[in-house]
Amino acid sequence: MRYHETLYSEWGQNFEQGQTLFEAETGHQHLIIFDNPRFGRVMALDGVIQTTEADEFVYHEMMVHVPMNTHLNPKHILIIGGGDGGILREVLKHNLVESVTQVEIDRAVIDLCVEYFPNHSRGAFNDPRLNLVINDGASFIANNRKSFDIIITDSTDPIGPGEVLFESEFYRGCADALAKDGILVTQNGVPFMQGDEITSTYRRWKPYFKTRSR
Repeated sequence: MRYHETLYSEWGQNFEQGQTLFEAETGHQHLIIFDNPRFGRVMALDGVIQTTEADEFVYHEMMVHVPMNTHLNPKHILIIGGGDGGILREVLKHNLVESVTQVEIDRAVIDLCVEYFPNHSRGAFNDPRLNLVINDGASFIANNRKSFDIIITDSTDPIGPGEVLFESEFYRGCADALAKDGILVTQNGVPFMQGDEITSTYRRWKPYFKTRSR
């Protein structure tokens, strides 16, 4: 049995699908977790692969440690999405971190990943520095009054619940939520295969951000 992504009609990841460990509609999206002989457990949302046991560290470490080691004093961190817990796990490795606010729209993703992907979070959801908010990330940003040193958006691709996290209004809200010298990091696909999406995203957030050399 094969599992084939449905994000694009002309290409996609194709996995051998072993035992299906969980499959259901969560109220926000279709979620499936299955075994693969090379990648271990695999999770897909709305037909798109999100994470695997074997290679999750590549994505999570890159998303977190570049901004965390670039910022001089990353004390207060905001994570949008990231329900599998991998981003949170890596953020909490930094001793300067005093607080982490994580906003995830789908509680089921967190609960199921804690159960089926325990090595992703490794107990991070129990850390006293965490303030976990179950809410739409765009709504949270629109109503936010706090400042953050780093904002990491670990969203799905721009479909379904994650689509609003690629809009101009969201990027403007993120810019307003950043403290002085703050950094925003967003998941934005693969440049070689999703160039149109990346170009569109760049045009949307460009008015609100600037790059500065130290």
